[in-house]
Formats: sequence, structure tokens, C-alpha cells
Amino acid sequence: MKVGGYLGKILYVNLSRKDAVVKNLDLEAARMFLGGRGLGVWILFNELEPKVNPLSPQNKVIFATTPLNGTEAPSFIKCSVVTKSPLTGTILMTFAGGFFAAELKFAGYDAIVVEGKAERPTYLWIKDGRTTFKNADYLWGMTTSWAQHYVREETDPRAQVACIGPAGERLVKYASIIFGGRAAGRGGAGTVLGSKNLKAIALRGTKEVEVADPEGFKKAVRDLLKVYAESDRLKRFGKRGTPRVAWLVNEIGIIPTRNYQTGVFEAIDTTVNSDYHQKLVVKKNTCYRCPVACGSLTIVREGPYAGAITHRGPEYQTLGAFGPQCGNEYFEAIVAANMLCDEYGLDTISTGNCIAFAMECFERGILTKAETKGLELRFGNHDAMIKMVKEIAYREGLGDLLAEGVRSASEKIGGGSQRFAMQVKGLELAAYDPRGAKAMGIEYAVCPRGGCHERGLVTREVFSSPPPLDRFALEGKGEVAMEVQDEMAVLDSLGFCVFVIHNADVTMANLAGLYTAATGFKTTEQGLWKAGERVWNLERIFNIREGFTSKDDTLPERLLKEPMPEGPSKGHVVELRKLLEDYYKVRGWNAEGIPEKWKLAELGLEDAARKAGILS
Repeated sequence: MKVGGYLGKILYVNLSRKDAVVKNLDLEAARMFLGGRGLGVWILFNELEPKVNPLSPQNKVIFATTPLNGTEAPSFIKCSVVTKSPLTGTILMTFAGGFFAAELKFAGYDAIVVEGKAERPTYLWIKDGRTTFKNADYLWGMTTSWAQHYVREETDPRAQVACIGPAGERLVKYASIIFGGRAAGRGGAGTVLGSKNLKAIALRGTKEVEVADPEGFKKAVRDLLKVYAESDRLKRFGKRGTPRVAWLVNEIGIIPTRNYQTGVFEAIDTTVNSDYHQKLVVKKNTCYRCPVACGSLTIVREGPYAGAITHRGPEYQTLGAFGPQCGNEYFEAIVAANMLCDEYGLDTISTGNCIAFAMECFERGILTKAETKGLELRFGNHDAMIKMVKEIAYREGLGDLLAEGVRSASEKIGGGSQRFAMQVKGLELAAYDPRGAKAMGIEYAVCPRGGCHERGLVTREVFSSPPPLDRFALEGKGEVAMEVQDEMAVLDSLGFCVFVIHNADVTMANLAGLYTAATGFKTTEQGLWKAGERVWNLERIFNIREGFTSKDDTLPERLLKEPMPEGPSKGHVVELRKLLEDYYKVRGWNAEGIPEKWKLAELGLEDAARKAGILS
């Protein structure tokens, strides 16, 4: 059988030894875990020693592609970055769109595995199968746009570059990796690169990605493009992007405001109004072979933040973090915060949440001007918000404490602040309040990388048409959460943009047809669903091996005990115990959240369970 899509090669780079070795891809593992996220998780689980310090040379960072990256299939753009998170200690899967994943395939590899630690700042130049270790002393300290500029100047102006900024160099626990104008933001993958003295990876290649069934693949691509063309909702999404959801999330009372104290933001029409945003958009931009072009080049031309620019938004989550969360009514300040996070290499969600947490501490008198060095760190003070972004990136003053994340900061600050430290397993929560969307409460609690919305975004509670599920109901939410989580695992492992599938009627049958024609591995809708479930369970097994238990599947006290004070979700909390009982049952996990023996056998994960000590 001819195998396509995969190149069959993984590049292992050891920074300590300054060597690069090519190993063959395990095609059976690729078949079982698809690629991207799934492949990266499988490699990390099998190759990383248990209990490794995430910032030690022994940790690994895996840049993984999928069999559909670099092909003619539209919207398969994600590069997966898999490592052990320095923020949470869990497995970390984080993603970026753009052009990097396709260029990695063109350079000749399905994945890059980075290990060890360089003696001095280094960047990698990988071109058509050849790896060069380059001196990055002069790049160390540069912001990401300048670093990318000089790397391209030294290598190839068409090179695709992934790099870290000053935040990653200073080991801010939620430092991101910037890929052109896109970010692999959550969980501190950029921190791990900083700990390895790796400033950047630059790629250029000319290899073509062959598919197993060219004619079948062309037909599958045409079918997908037809779905895109017939979707009015996708066209609206292409024009407005993710900010268009802000008004709806506020309307139903689940937009986190002033550090999750409420779910309604009174200034929503002026702060995150997409009509106003469009006036600042200069042009739209897109990712590799994506016809949607949802990204926005946004420029502020006047006022105190004149000159602020962002190449990809601001996206909804960034709007939420630096708008309602910080009580900020000034849209231009959000653009400025977005720009600074990208330049310094910071996750916008965690940064905004850490600042909002500090603002609440200040307003409650837990933090004083002595700790803030005179800064009036109050909700709505956008000038203070912007200053704190830089302080976090450079670990200055209070920023040094907040650079560790809200869990660590609250433990050190005390004063009852742990009650409103809005995190799960150490990862700061995103811009949906689960008190008004109960399945999202499950997702935050059980997501393998911590308090994340994206690995199981339960849109059917909020956005679906026809009318969504009853968002306040508890019954059946375990099954809903599981289905969306498994779907996301498939999308991530194939590199497919989640925003496209949630705005067009793309089916698992469409994806199965593309995958079969590309790889030659015949699969069905059911086969893809099973692969997604397998990926999710392996991530659970990884975390169990690292010492996580069902006790870690929890939520901040505010969401469990403080009813929503106002708005359409008023009076609700998250009834997590009942929700998790249902969820564990439908997952095939026992009451302690451990996969049952029969489920492990069904998914072919018995060997992994033995390595993790689940099975004897």
C-alpha cells in the first residue's frame, strides 16, 4: 500500500550535543494517532521520563505536523507544539496557524523533537533536510518581530520562523512561541524554549507532499470547498472573525468581567464592538491555503496608543482578557496590549487574567501601592494595565510575581486571594463563565492542559443554530463534553482550523475522505472519532503518570460557591460533582477519573496504561 501525506521522517535536535539526527516515523503510531497533536502526545509520552522538571534539559518540545499540512486541502494549517508545561506540570498541547506547519513538511519532516540545552543563545536553520546551529547572542533580548526580521535576513527572506521574546528568555511561566503573526500561546511552550537557550527555528524547503490517491484527494478537496462556498455563516465569520461572538456572550451573561466577579460588561458596545473594530482594520490576512481570511491587520492611528498594531486580531479571547476582565472600556488599549504580548512573547489570556487578579487584590486592599510601586492597579485603568504587561514580560516589580501565574501568585499573596485565582491546574481560565454554560465547567475542570476552553469548546450551549442546548441543564452534559473534546482531538491531530468547522457544515465524513485519500489508510467517520478518543485518553494517562488525580478536576471557589450576581445567568453556580459523575461514566472512567480496563483495551492503550502504573 502506498502511504501518502506523511514524509516518514522526524528530526531529533539535541541542543546540548549540537547534533541533528533523522529517525523514521512509526507509521502504525501515525495511523492510530493521526498526526499533529496526537502524534506529539504519543512521542512525548513514550520518550519523556516521568516527573521531569519542565525547565530541565531533559524536557522535550515537539513541533508536529499532520498528513494534511502542506497539501492542497484548505484550512489544514495548525502546527502542534507538545511539551510538559512549566505553568501546570501537565502535558501541554498548544497550536498556531499560519504557514509554519506547511513549511516544516516542505523542509522534509513530519516533526521536530528538540531536547537538551544549548550553552549559549542559539537558533536553528533548517533547509531541505539540512540543520545548522546558528549563534543567537545578538538576537537575545529582541522582541519577536525584530528577531524574525533578522533571522530571515541571515537565512532566507521567505523562511518561516517560530521564535520567543523577552518573556520566554526570562522564563515567564506562560511565555508563548510566535509564528509570524500567530501564537502558540497557552501553558508556557515559549518558556521551555527559553530554558533551552533556543531563540528561534527557521524553516525553508522545496519538498512536495505526495498523497496516496491524487484523484480521490482532489474530489475530497472539491467537496470541502463546496461546503465552504455554501456557508453564509462562514462568510460572516471571514469578515468579522472571532470578535463577533463578544456581544452574544455578553448578552447571555457569561462574559467574565472584573476577574469573573460578574458575567455582564456594561461597556460591551463600545469596548469590543465589531463595527468599531472594523474601522481600525487595514486589511484581512489568512493562513496557508485558507480561503476564509479571518485575521485582521488592525492599526490604532490616534490617541495615547497611536501606532499600536496587531496582525491577527485582536481575537475574542484577547478582547475578553484585556477588556471586560480588566474592566477596560478603551478598545485601543486592547490593541496595544495585544501588540505588546506578541512582541514580548506572552499568552494574552494568562496575561490579562493575571492583571485582572492583581486588580481585584488591589481593590480589596490585599495588594497596596507599596507592592505596585505607586501604580493605581484598579479595574478600568488601562494605563496601569499596559504598564503591567511590560512588568510581567521583564519580571519587574509586581510583574515578577505575576509571571509565575495566578495560582503561584495567590499562594504567595494570601489574604484569601486563592478563592478568586481563576485557574485550573495552574492554567488561567478563558473568556467564558461556566456558571451560565455548564458543559464548559466540565471542560475547564478536566482539560489535560489545565483550565482551557479550546480543547472542548462547547459551542452548542451558546452559538448553535438551530437553538442550542439548555445551557443551564446538567443532564447529558457529560456526553456533550466528551463528544466535543474528541472532535477537537481529531481536528488538532489533522491540523484543521476549529473556527472553520464551527462556522461551516464540515462533517467528520469530509475529514475521513480527505485523510483516506491523502494517506492511503482507509478510515471512516467512526474511525476518526475513535482516534480522537484515543488521543484524549492518552493525555489523561500522561497526567496520571505525573501524579494528577480526580482531585485536580476542579474549579475556582468563585465558580462553585458564588452565584452569578446579575444578568441572564443570575443565581447560577457550577454543580461540578454531579457533572463530573456523569462525565466520568460516559468516558469509561472509574469514580477516580481513571480509564477502566475495558476502555483501555478498546482504545489500544493497555501498554501505555502499564507504563503509567494504571495496569499491572
